[in-house]
Amino acid sequence: MYTLDPTWLPFSNLMLKHIYNVLLICNDYDRFLLEEDGRVEEELYLEYTQLGLNNPPKFTHTSTAEEALNLLNQRKFDLVVTMLDLGTDSVEQLATTIKKIDPQMPVIALSPSSSHKRNKLIKGSDGKDIDYFFYWQGDPTIFLAMIKLVEDGMNLEHDTQEADVQLIILVEDSVRFYSSYLPMMYTTLIQQNRSAILEALNNWGKTLRMRGRPKIALARTYEEAQELYTKYRHNILGIITDMSYLKEGKQDKYAGLHLTKMVHANDPEIPILIQSSDNTVQEMVEDAGAYFLWKNNSALLFELNKFMTKHYGFGPFIFRDPDTMEEIARAETMRDLQRVLPKIPTKSFDFHSRRNDFSRWLRAQSLYAIAARIKDLKIPANGDAKVVQQQMTEIIRNYRKERTKGVIAQFSRNNYDETLFFSRIGGGSLGGKGRGLAFIDMVLRAAKLPEKYPDVYLSIPRTVVVTTDQFTQFLEENDLNDIASGDLPDETLLKIFLSKPLSNELVLNLAEIVQVIHQPICVRSSSLLEDSHYQPFAGVYETCMLPNQGSDETRLQELCDAVRAVWASTFFRSAKEYLKATEHMLEDEKMAVIIQQVIGSNHGPYWYPNISGVARSLNYYPLGGEKPEDGVGMLSFGFGKSVVDNGSALRFSPTHPKRPAQFLGGNQTSSQSTFYALNMKNGYHPLEEGGLENLELLNFRESWAYPEAIRYIASTYDLASGMLSESVRTEGEKVITFNGILKYDAFPLASIVKDVLQLGTEAMGKPVEIEFAVNLNRAAPKMREFSLLQIRPIAAGNEENDVTISEKERERAAIHSHVVMGNGKIDHVQDIIYVKVENFSASAMRGMAKELGKLNAAMVVAERDYVLVVAGRLGSCDPWLGIPVTWSQISRSKVIVETGLQGFQVEPSQGTHFFQNMTSLGCLYLTINPAYRSGSMQYEKLKTLPMVSETEHFIHARSEKPLTIKVNGFDGEGVVLID
Repeated sequence: MYTLDPTWLPFSNLMLKHIYNVLLICNDYDRFLLEEDGRVEEELYLEYTQLGLNNPPKFTHTSTAEEALNLLNQRKFDLVVTMLDLGTDSVEQLATTIKKIDPQMPVIALSPSSSHKRNKLIKGSDGKDIDYFFYWQGDPTIFLAMIKLVEDGMNLEHDTQEADVQLIILVEDSVRFYSSYLPMMYTTLIQQNRSAILEALNNWGKTLRMRGRPKIALARTYEEAQELYTKYRHNILGIITDMSYLKEGKQDKYAGLHLTKMVHANDPEIPILIQSSDNTVQEMVEDAGAYFLWKNNSALLFELNKFMTKHYGFGPFIFRDPDTMEEIARAETMRDLQRVLPKIPTKSFDFHSRRNDFSRWLRAQSLYAIAARIKDLKIPANGDAKVVQQQMTEIIRNYRKERTKGVIAQFSRNNYDETLFFSRIGGGSLGGKGRGLAFIDMVLRAAKLPEKYPDVYLSIPRTVVVTTDQFTQFLEENDLNDIASGDLPDETLLKIFLSKPLSNELVLNLAEIVQVIHQPICVRSSSLLEDSHYQPFAGVYETCMLPNQGSDETRLQELCDAVRAVWASTFFRSAKEYLKATEHMLEDEKMAVIIQQVIGSNHGPYWYPNISGVARSLNYYPLGGEKPEDGVGMLSFGFGKSVVDNGSALRFSPTHPKRPAQFLGGNQTSSQSTFYALNMKNGYHPLEEGGLENLELLNFRESWAYPEAIRYIASTYDLASGMLSESVRTEGEKVITFNGILKYDAFPLASIVKDVLQLGTEAMGKPVEIEFAVNLNRAAPKMREFSLLQIRPIAAGNEENDVTISEKERERAAIHSHVVMGNGKIDHVQDIIYVKVENFSASAMRGMAKELGKLNAAMVVAERDYVLVVAGRLGSCDPWLGIPVTWSQISRSKVIVETGLQGFQVEPSQGTHFFQNMTSLGCLYLTINPAYRSGSMQYEKLKTLPMVSETEHFIHARSEKPLTIKVNGFDGEGVVLID
């Protein structure tokens, strides 16, 4: 079970016992006073609601002791409240009988006024089975106080042990006074708790933090107070005590003073307030180190509230000049404290630190863990307070930073800063990518994987998700639904979206983001359907890279444009075609937007990561000695567009990283020669060609001037000796090998990838694919960074298990492959479109894409599926590796066969968005390479089929009978038979 915030763990286990059902015993007149005149239940509900409390108790009324006992035997109640006057029935006897039925049942006796004739019972000893007496004076908050006092007593021992919850001890034997004090104290506590949770990361966090408020325990004798102090000594927030009450069975007019001296002998920092009707004892009280309050003060409750706010850490933290006690600065939240603390004069810090004011204030905010750490941070007798001041600032900063990891916070302009890692703007869905990121971040924290790599900063990028409701609001406010669902060209649609205003609230939120994030920003799509389990829509929508340079106004405008551009891509033609193919309606799709810091560093005028990569927990094309479950990874230098679009990358095994790896380029003997980078000087211009994504393709030589960028990534080839050197500072040709990473473990990339894949597979219940980036050039003292950019389940195709290929079928197969993806049998396809081997030229790939588009269009009109046979890597953006088609140009293909030819050998890629989407649609993939005796293709058999049409590079043929197509993904074999 994963939790959304490790700092909430204790709070989820607090206040486990509640009062839900109250049995109220009183005559009809008292009931009228309570329910009609006092409107107790209604007012109590309003009180709960206004204080943000849940589950106000339900009252059940009965007028006699006999009815009450019958109900107690029939139903479950949590509290009994009885009026003192029950006519002929004895309240004392009723309480005794109730305790016999349920010894744990709390019983409270309520008197309508302090002058009631039965009040002598209150001061007598014959009401021992009555837990508390209270006066009802027409204020419904007395019921709040009674219920919370009982609940606190039920949960006190557990909660103080579980989460260091704080305790206020009220020592008072006067029913009149504690009946007035407790309602005010609880209201103050709950209001304080609500204001203290301003920095809670979301509504659920606020709800849980409410459970951690300080508790109140009522003592009515010296011995009861002493027992509470002794038992909960390390959890005492403060003590409020009367001066005169029973001590050793006798009334002691200085009992409060004795209690103060006993407590301060052990814990002099505990604030104690003594209140008394005798104002002559004030000097005596203050000499003992306590505070004094006169009970006959006309503003008694106001003064009591003021004392609690000032001395218990309620309200803001106020920094004072120790000489004049004048206010220097104040902090409303921990965020404020973090920012203000370094600027405070050391003398003021020293004053507050020695009084434990910081830890007391944090405990009052229910921040017990950090309060304990700060309380242990002592200034040595002759030590430098400035050093401790810096240490405390760092502790607070680290705490605020760590508590946000694995948490989805609700974005707030008042609290957003560099410590927040994942937050959401809006109340809608996070979308597919957003959900995946939030989930894997939570899983990483729960599994404590970052702790396994203490020298690596292992995380997701700082992320803000603009949820889907903001997208819907934008469409509605700008009347874009009809326009978006029309058939406008992508460029026209983009211009329309860019011309429409965002809501003022969203613009203000985005403005706060650019105030905090000053490095490049990536704005990515996160639609409802994207990265789903069955149709992942990988790479269908836009991703925008912003240098995030220039004035605040410029940066904000570019961010707003990028958000609108991603929203517009929801309705681009390719996205609509994909939706149609997956049998979704356009209305099914809603777009969230992910705003992230871009992982990487500055290298001259460009920004890029040292490594980008894709990895899968299931390897569809394992090489010798590898197993499918070993997984597979692909690495590239610079941005990952090289992998997910071009498929140009170094292939490696996360399980066997030291085995020889190979590049997936057109020439297997050469390494990656180009890379993608972000030009920091160009700004963001979405309407220019290539402006949406905003990345530049550079020659690898551009990076040679920055040895720190290619250290561990490249090796140096010495032309004279023909040897490779792992130093990039020696003379010679630089070659991307990733040897420093994979062979020499300069960075534990393979191990991290393997662990993340395993965690993701276990958590999602199926194989997964991840995208990641590595920054090895973070300025000290920051650690090198592995950032998880995305996780999605690997889309599954046909899951038939009974696909059997006979020896006879192998012999007569027109196409036979030992490298396949998918599993199933297709027996309705009669058409096949295959490449003319004799006319093949790698330089003609772009023309081939256009030809396929026309052939496919005819198949779309005829509603016919087909087998497609091509050379190279289909869908590659690099026309020297394969045909650069889009999905819409081959949308009716059900089987894809990729073949190598003599002199043209390209390893299939399984890390591209194109590959992911095709497999999600149930396409069967077969790879053959007859020149290397890997599978076979009998062209003569294909040529026996009647020709339907012909282009320069392709033949469209049709069999009279359906082709027999079988793929067994479990055994790694597939055949296409022509009957």
